[in-house]
Amino acid sequence: MKINSLNCLIALIIGALLTYGLVALDSNTMKGAIGIGAFIFLASTLTGAIGITFSEARIGVNVRILSFVFFIVALFINLFFAILTTSQTGYVVTCGIVFLIYVLIAQAIFSAKQ
Repeated sequence: MKINSLNCLIALIIGALLTYGLVALDSNTMKGAIGIGAFIFLASTLTGAIGITFSEARIGVNVRILSFVFFIVALFINLFFAILTTSQTGYVVTCGIVFLIYVLIAQAIFSAKQ
């Protein structure tokens, strides 16, 4: 596994810009929670998708596809909670569970030495 510093920086900046866009929505009532949660979720999935290369091609392709899928899922979840007025507890629980599922699947793919 090799971390590409420029690609990681680009992924973090894209995550930060998308987070700023979500926080800046007028209907967003949970600016702090969405700001922190969206940045962590979007930046980590995008970093896994474009910022890391793997020594084995199979593992790299699987982790990249998984990261892109969860990036899209995270974007829609955060848009949903930023646009609609819902509870902060529901946001934290939903994003936390989906993020932990992402980490669990990515770790399972990475540790499967095939």
